[in-house]
Amino acid sequence: MSDQQTLPLQLSAMADYVSRRNWEIVLEITDVASGATSRPRREELLKAPRRREIDVIVVWRLDRWGRSVADLVTNLNELQSLEVGFVSLTEALAMTTPSGRALAGMLAV
Repeated sequence: MSDQQTLPLQLSAMADYVSRRNWEIVLEITDVASGATSRPRREELLKAPRRREIDVIVVWRLDRWGRSVADLVTNLNELQSLEVGFVSLTEALAMTTPSGRALAGMLAV
């Protein structure tokens, strides 16, 4: 089953994760256009931390967020500089913890 077919399950798992932490969902972006070069919804989401509207971004998998390692590292570095957390549920990467930030630093190398 492809990720697009499991979108409701992914959204549910992310909502459960957020709920268990007593966080509030303020923006939800679903982007199912596989291989798209332009991702305006993701760009819209990236503007929210710059405006200090969100504290954490939660994604299902890293490859759903970044289309390349360079893209991923660039975005994670920007989020870290803005002090915005980033969580990838599938990889159990949480830049909201010291160990998660260390792992993200190793990914950047």
